[in-house]
Amino acid sequence: MEENKFDILEEVEQDIVVNNEELKRELKEYEKLLLEEANRKTVEKSLNLIKFGCFTQKQENQVDFNTLESIPMKKKYKGLYQLYRNLDTLELLFICPLIENNKGSEDERKDLKPYGYDVIYLDQMDDETYQMVVKAAKNTMRTTVSVLYKASFVMYFTYAVITLAFFIYNLVVQTGDFATILFSTFYVTASFFVGLVIVTPLLALLSIKYKKYKEQ
Repeated sequence: MEENKFDILEEVEQDIVVNNEELKRELKEYEKLLLEEANRKTVEKSLNLIKFGCFTQKQENQVDFNTLESIPMKKKYKGLYQLYRNLDTLELLFICPLIENNKGSEDERKDLKPYGYDVIYLDQMDDETYQMVVKAAKNTMRTTVSVLYKASFVMYFTYAVITLAFFIYNLVVQTGDFATILFSTFYVTASFFVGLVIVTPLLALLSIKYKKYKEQ
């Protein structure tokens, strides 16, 4: 009986050990996911800062990589620039090695030592400032897109009015019987109407895209 109790206790203890090990493994995977997400956000932020012009670009003769931490990227910026974080200042920077006759190209020779580095130093800002910059950039972009969208409609209707006016003009100035006048008018203005036929569905597609863009 005593042996059975001990056997049961040992089984329970083994289950606890197994469950703890599984928990540790889950926690490690959880930490990996958090790290991947943090890196993704860092890369996204860095690319946005370049897009918004929040950077300083310099050519350096030497770079101390011992003070830098490489941030994993699915694809290098412009296929050439790798993202790094300065471990002392937490500054983010893109670095492209400059190699003689290669100029940092994708097929650069790995056996040649870089004669310098093209470095893009990103402006440092806290999350609140960064979100304000993103919002301002989006508002500017939306204003530009809105202006272009409205301008495309103005141009479309202007073109349609000109086409109709040209059609009526040719209908009036042509001489002969009605069938001849009508055929001649359509023949002269055919290219204008073809333009309308092509542009109309494109404008409808543009309207759909614009509505989706505004909802974002």
